[in-house]
Amino acid sequence: MQFDKAHKELLSGKKIRRKEWEPLMHLRIMEDSVVAFRGEYSNFYDKPDFLISSKWKVLEGDGKELNFLEALEELKNKKAITRDDWEVDSFLFVDKSNLAICKPVRFDFMPSFNEMCQNDWEVIK
Repeated sequence: MQFDKAHKELLSGKKIRRKEWEPLMHLRIMEDSVVAFRGEYSNFYDKPDFLISSKWKVLEGDGKELNFLEALEELKNKKAITRDDWEVDSFLFVDKSNLAICKPVRFDFMPSFNEMCQNDWEVIK
């Protein structure tokens, strides 16, 4: 879509991005400012108590709460899982046989004039 349409979506509270940007990079409005985010991956370290935890959900799933064994099955099926008590847009996934976590990280960014003239803008979840 062209930037003018993406801009309207941004103003309505949606996240927007260009298709050529890295997959988790996007713009959104927070506290009356446009903020740029990108995903930061790291190994997932926690107390082993998470093995008996509940309230997991499949990212972009139906919202059904899962215990960790059920969530583990979803990870085996290459799905990402998350929890409501995590920061928005954070999720757990399998990366080269390790549990990894992705969190959104703010960064300073301004789309160029050329980028705003492109027609490959999209709305993301």
